[in-house]
Amino acid sequence: MKHYQIGELAKLVNVSPRTIRYYEEIGLLDSVKRVEGGKRIYTDKDVQRLRFIMRLKHLGLTLSEMHELEDMYQIHRTNKKVLPRLLELLDNHFSKIDDRMSQLAKLKADVLEYKKIIFQKLNTDDDLRKGATPDERRGDYERRSHSHR
Repeated sequence: MKHYQIGELAKLVNVSPRTIRYYEEIGLLDSVKRVEGGKRIYTDKDVQRLRFIMRLKHLGLTLSEMHELEDMYQIHRTNKKVLPRLLELLDNHFSKIDDRMSQLAKLKADVLEYKKIIFQKLNTDDDLRKGATPDERRGDYERRSHSHR
């Protein structure tokens, strides 16, 4: 079994040594061993564990939720209890993502509508100075709005 020092582990998983120590402090990474002199050593199991933590973090789970899963695993020592709870958490995050996407779609529509109003105001102001007809103003707006997409 290969052993890693904290700097090596940090590079492998692309996190800082401080992050690794923090995960140890809060109990997300608890299999750490020490050798003579108190140096921490890590194994492939720790690499796998940290990659799993980083995956859960990327998927939107909080440290509190990860800790809940870890506590469940420590009690039951099987994924049969943990994985259904993980699915619940992921479903919850999925729902939040859907809600946020809807909010962003509405915001996008609002921005486009506001841009349209601004273009119309610009065209009206320009056209009043130039003496353009309403039809000419409308065509100019359509050309401008398509060139800004």
